[in-house]
Parts: sequence; structure tokens; C-alpha cells
Amino acid sequence: MGAFLQITGAQWDVSAHILGIVETFFTPAHTVLYTGIGMVAIASLSGLVLRTNMAALGKISPSFFRGVSIAAFGTALQVIAAPIDFWWHSTYGFDPFLFTPAHSLLIVGMIIGGVGMLIGSMRLLRARRAGEELPGPPRLVNLVPAIVILGLAAVWAQLNFLGYWATDITGMAYTFGYCSIPQFRAFQCSPVNGDSLASLVSFLVASGIFAAAGTIIFWTSKSLFRRRGVITGIALIIAAVYSAAVLGFSAFELSFSNPQGSWYITNISPDQGARIALFIPIYLLSLIPVLVLDLSTRISLRRSRMVLLSTLIGPFSALVDGRFSLGLSESSLDMTGFAILLFPMIVGGLAGWAILNGTTHKIIPSLGASDAVPSDSRDLQKRLRF
Repeated sequence: MGAFLQITGAQWDVSAHILGIVETFFTPAHTVLYTGIGMVAIASLSGLVLRTNMAALGKISPSFFRGVSIAAFGTALQVIAAPIDFWWHSTYGFDPFLFTPAHSLLIVGMIIGGVGMLIGSMRLLRARRAGEELPGPPRLVNLVPAIVILGLAAVWAQLNFLGYWATDITGMAYTFGYCSIPQFRAFQCSPVNGDSLASLVSFLVASGIFAAAGTIIFWTSKSLFRRRGVITGIALIIAAVYSAAVLGFSAFELSFSNPQGSWYITNISPDQGARIALFIPIYLLSLIPVLVLDLSTRISLRRSRMVLLSTLIGPFSALVDGRFSLGLSESSLDMTGFAILLFPMIVGGLAGWAILNGTTHKIIPSLGASDAVPSDSRDLQKRLRF
């Protein structure tokens, strides 16, 4: 839950930055973000204490808490970033970039913390399926599968956020002193203007990252849960976040609050808000291909067919990112442009499969086959190397 609140608050905060809403450190979006950080910090600290106590009693291996250790490291980065972020907002007020020192620490820490929490919940799921006794009330233990699903949704959104951070060439130009705020406002920072080659490359790279993220979560969910519909539910959670914190918030502010705007969005008018509001139901149609792939895909497929399917999963899962879909709908890309855009998304789907295939077994132990996958899975552990 803490990781999920973090990414929700982060998306909300970015939407406010794009609209040019002048802010201080103490905003509703920051409240949600730092509440999530606090929850992950408390969970990490509690897990570390529990690890020490149970290891001393010889009840459980310390490796069981590997995810907690990872999450604790991510939280430490965010704790370091918090006072820096407070100072920045207190000094400059408006901070419109992702790639700044404070925001970079927050984002990297958020992703590490989210991955750590997901690994920890997966290990709890494994222990539950193996019949091990877990600490805590039975009702909470029974919620472990739901916690894993929420964790998968949070990590998917966080990996997409990583795509925006890693391709924030505007923030890079600002952070490294290549362009100043007045230059950005006057659209005089030519290397990062919307029509520059650097902007095109960053957009293509970001689309590949979105595709890789969706593919990783798709196959991970398929390996964890035998029932179909889980990945669709995860995508629905993601869509709800984008519909509320990104598209819905932007539509409301543009329609009723008349924000000052920024170089990210100009010519502010209520018509822009109405256009974004009307786009939301169109955006939700992106869930249909995910649903079709979910219902028609079995984890018992041959490895070659799973790789081939990843070339479809990548592009369609990338569209679940609401910001990306909105940008595509408002772009001037022709058919040739969309064909070019399709290439990095296909590559991203294949890269997502390769990353999952090559690294997951190092951090996630084998799951109990009785609950995780059908018995005819043709040795999932060998195929995904869990």
C-alpha cells in the first residue's frame, strides 16, 4: 500500500508541475507521496526487527527478508531526499523537472522500495502456499495474494515513471546547466524543444521502457497466479490511477481553475480540459487488448510462443500508461511515424521478456506449483528460470 500511495502521489505531483501550479513543499500530492514513504519505512523497519528476532530463534532464514532489506535501502534514499526537496521548494517554489537531485533520489528510492516490497510479498505468498505459518492475524495472511497484486500494479506504474525520469532531457539540460528557466519559458533551449532530434529519441526510448515494464508485469503475474483475469485487474488499477491523478486532475484544473501553465502546456483554456475529459473513456479502451491477451494466454505455452507474444504484449501494455496514450492522441504522427514508434515498443516487449527470464530467478524463489500455475506448465521454473 505504501508503494502504491507513493506512485499515486508522484503522478499527481507531476500533473501539477505540468500545469504550472505554483506550490510549496506542503501540497496534497506531497502528502500522499510522503505518507507512502512513511508506510514503507515503517514496514521496512518492522521487517528488519522481525528478521533479527526470528533469526535469533532459528525459526526462519534471514534470506526470507531480502525484500525488506531492499525496501529499507530505497526508503533511506528517500529520507535523504526529503530535506533536499523541502529546501528546493522553499527556495525556488516551482520545480518542474524530474531529473533534479532531490527528485532523482526520490524516484530511484521509490522504485527500489517498491521492488523490495513486491519481492517481500512474493516470498510471503510462497510461504503461504507452502503451508508455512506466517506471523500476524489470519485475516491479514489471507490478504497476501491481494497485496501481491497491488504490489505488481505499483511496480508497473513505478517502472513507467522510471521511463519518464530516464528520458527527461529537459531536466537533464537544466540540472547540468545547459539551459536556464528563462530559456525554457522562451522556448530558446533548442536541443530539447519538441521538434528536436533529442526529443524524438527520448520519446522512442520511453515508449520502449513502457513496453518492457508492461511485459515484465504481464508474465510475472501469469507465473504467480493460475487464474486468468489477474493481469487485467492490475491494468485496471493502473488505469484508475491515471484516470484520476493524471487525466482527471488535469481536466478539472484546466476546466475550472485556470492554471498558469508551463512550457509543457501552453494556451490554457477550458476547452483543453474538456478534451482531456473526453479522452478518458477512449483511454480506457486500452484495457481491451490486455484483457484479450490475458484470457487467451496460458503460461503453459512453449517458450518460443511466449517470446512471440511478448512482441504484442509490449506495445499494447505501453498504452496503459495514460500520459503516453494522451501524448499519442495529441501528436501529429502519421502512419509512418506510428510504424517507427512500434519498433521500440516491440523491442521493449522482447527486452522485458529477456530481463524477466534472466534475472527473476535470482531474487524470487520457486512458488508452490499447486497454486501458482497449472500442472501442465512444461516446467515453468526452467522456462522462466525461477
